[in-house]
Amino acid sequence: MLKKYILWTYVMFFVFLIVIGLTMFLLKSQPIVDILIVLSSWTSTFVFVTMFCKIYPQGNLWNFIKSQFRERIRISTVLCVVLIQFLVLIGSLLMTNKVWGLPIHEQITLSWTSLLIVFGYNLILGPLGEELGWRGFVLTELQKRFSPLKSAIIVGLVWGFWHTPLWLMSGYSGLQLVQYIICFLGAIVAISIIITAIYNLNHNLIIPIMIHQLFNYFMGIQVGNVLNILTVTFVLYLIVAVVLVLVNYKKCLYR
Repeated sequence: MLKKYILWTYVMFFVFLIVIGLTMFLLKSQPIVDILIVLSSWTSTFVFVTMFCKIYPQGNLWNFIKSQFRERIRISTVLCVVLIQFLVLIGSLLMTNKVWGLPIHEQITLSWTSLLIVFGYNLILGPLGEELGWRGFVLTELQKRFSPLKSAIIVGLVWGFWHTPLWLMSGYSGLQLVQYIICFLGAIVAISIIITAIYNLNHNLIIPIMIHQLFNYFMGIQVGNVLNILTVTFVLYLIVAVVLVLVNYKKCLYR
């Protein structure tokens, strides 16, 4: 059932992209396109809701959803999430300044309006729409059979390759496209490991949503060469992921 879920999530996402393309070509209506883009990011949730009765024949969808948010969120967990990702942002700004000589104040959006819009748009675009499927279902089921680390890597790869059409639409080609794909996929796998490590400590779906949101948001408010930003972000998140694995070595590899 897990394989069927992943397959249908891919299929529905591709269908949405085709519909978005046709809408752009035929209707030329940006508001409709924007709505379809948001809906396309919710495919993992749409497929899970549609397949729920087959996945959990004796379960109740609403009770399942409530159970994902039942555990009390610890302030220490929230502070850890915010601190890690804020440090990654600072590290990204400093590295970009050091390597490419771009002043820090020119690397980030300073308009409060833009900061709020980007925050809201990113929240509904990915974190709210993806985590019930990828973490609430897929990660949970994988951890019944595999170690947390292996499960995190599998989810990261499946989640990452789900974005394949977006790689081809990135506008890059040749070596730049290769770099984009490697850094994108690497960052996704790294963030998946981070999400799994922290989510296992505080099993509330708000935690993956928060990590996913800050990952997208801090990338979104940075201004400049997208490929450079992605490359630096990948390196920094990979370092964080490796540190978390080393700190939690036994818990990551064994039950």
